[in-house]
Parts: sequence; structure tokens; C-alpha cells
Amino acid sequence: MAVSRLRDDHRVARSVTAENLAKWISPLAALTVFAVMLSLGLLLEREQIISALRRRMMLAAVLFAVVVPVPALAVVVVKLFGLHGAVAAGIILMAISPGAPIALRRAIEAGGAPQFAPTLHLAIVMFAVVTVPLSVMVMAWIFSVRFAISPLDVARQVFFAQLLPLGMGAALRAWWPVTAARFEPRLAALSNLMLLALLGLCLVVLGPRIASIGWAPVMAGIGLTLCALVAGTVFAGRDASVRPGAAVAAAMRNPGLALLIATRNAAPPDVTASVFGYALGLAGVIFAFLAWRKWGHPRAEPAAASK
Repeated sequence: MAVSRLRDDHRVARSVTAENLAKWISPLAALTVFAVMLSLGLLLEREQIISALRRRMMLAAVLFAVVVPVPALAVVVVKLFGLHGAVAAGIILMAISPGAPIALRRAIEAGGAPQFAPTLHLAIVMFAVVTVPLSVMVMAWIFSVRFAISPLDVARQVFFAQLLPLGMGAALRAWWPVTAARFEPRLAALSNLMLLALLGLCLVVLGPRIASIGWAPVMAGIGLTLCALVAGTVFAGRDASVRPGAAVAAAMRNPGLALLIATRNAAPPDVTASVFGYALGLAGVIFAFLAWRKWGHPRAEPAAASK
């Protein structure tokens, strides 16, 4: 009886600790995203945007690869494997939420052309104001559920989480380029540390819940991310300088946007765990892809840095 009481006390203490830690996820996520986007803004120049806008057909093709294949494949996965409830909802919400804040950094790290990747990312997040509400409507019709999100909600999330800090960084780059160049590597290193801290915190808080709902979201994240990398590469065509960045852009999903949709529709807590499970699978594949690019294409990084 004493042993049983000790186990109950330990379980309660662990639950209280997880609840206390969970309170830090939102503020840490907001600070981390702000730091990531601010550091990327310090790399952004007007000439990059002008250069990319001259390649409108390429931009449109990659945008299609970002918006259409992953949600379509997600529907197939959910239907084929008979997934339901929170697990299916988390997978679908991640699939229809493009434009992750760290996507631009990862696209550049993959060897994507610095002249093209920033404009592609801006196009993705701005088009999300239209594509995400439409995707929610289509998915609600396919699965016969009541889910909706307004373009204003998406625009607000995109603006404050990404466009505002990105614009601030770009303005600093335009006004004080020397200071921006000196400050950017330090801020990038800090934002990477913050990302690791956020990942660790999410694992501690959400790990048990992910285990309780099963590993289907993680496996879906792995499989759909692999398919998205292929789709981005294919739609980028023969342009070797664009393919790596396009692949990463097509694969990356925005958990913040997915959770916004879940919150606006009063989704159960297990949907959050499903979203994070998908994000874990995605992160593993992207890490492996970046490592493969670094080891298998050692000339890509110097070439990109010199542009």
C-alpha cells in the first residue's frame, strides 16, 4: 500500500512538473521564432527579391509543390491507414500549414540559392493567407467535420510571427549593413540554441502524450516529408541552384499555424500531441537531408555563401 501511494505521489508530482513546464512553451516559442526571423532578416537584401521575381514561372511551380502535394498525400495516408480523431486531425493540420519560420534558414543551409530562397519563403507565407483557409474548407468537406479559419487569423499569425521580425532585420541590414553582418551570426547561434531548448521542453511536456496516442503522426511526418522533398525537387526542374531550397520549402510545415487552427476550433489536447509528433518526424528527415547535403555536396555551401 505504501508502494502504491509512493507511485501515485510520483505520478502527481510528474504531472504538476509537466503542467508548470507547459506554461513556458508558448513564450519560448514566440521568442524563438522572433529571433530566427530577425536573424534571417539581417541577411535579406532588396536585390535578392528583385532577382527572384524575374523567375516567376519557377516561383509558381515551387509554390504549387508547397501547397498541393503534401495535403493531397496526407488525405491518402489518413484514409489508407484508417486514422481517426486527434491523430488524423494533427496530420492534416500540419499538411495544410506551410511556411515554417525556420524553413528559410534550412533552405539556405541545404544549398539553396540565397537570391531565390527568401522570396520563395515570403511568397509561401503571404499566399498562406489564402491557401490555408481554402485548404481547411476542403478538408472539412472531405472528412465531414466543422473546421474553419479566417484569412484574418492567418494573416495576423504570419505577420507577427514572421513578416514583422523579418522586415525589422531587413531594415537594419539596409540602414546599418556592417552592424547587421556582425550581429547576424551571433543571433543565428542564439536562435539555434533556443530551438534546441524549445524542442527539449516540448519533448518533456508532450512526450508522454505522444506515446499515448501512438506513433502514427511521427511516421506520417517522416513519410510525407520524404515525399515533399521529392516533389519540391521535381517541380524546381533543372535548376540545380533552386532544387535544394525548393525541396526544403515544400517539406517544411508550420506547427504554430496548425495549432492556431486547432485552437480556433477547440480541438482536444491530443491534437497538439499529434501536431508535435508530425513535427518530430519532419525534423528527423530534414536533419538527415541537411547532413546528406553537407557531406555529399561539400561545394554547395561555399558556392551559396559567395553569392
